Amino acid sequence: MRGQTNFVRMLWRFNSVFNPNLQLNDHAREVRYAMTPPAPPTVHANVKVLYVHRPAGRKSRKLDDATESFVDETRMGAG
Repeated sequence: MRGQTNFVRMLWRFNSVFNPNLQLNDHAREVRYAMTPPAPPTVHANVKVLYVHRPAGRKSRKLDDATESFVDETRMGAG
């Protein structure tokens, strides 16, 4: 029962603890130390080498031509 009343008491005290004006004033203060953003990456990674198993395309699937065409025709979003 004690834990449940703590939650209700916390709700009653919320307005005295949470003060949005204090938070906005903190943002308006002068910055004492400014952090520089990280430098953009100079080397672009080749996304194809990130795969452990490279996609093998259709030859890796065990579908015959009829099944493949059925899948292509009934695929959602195909126009």
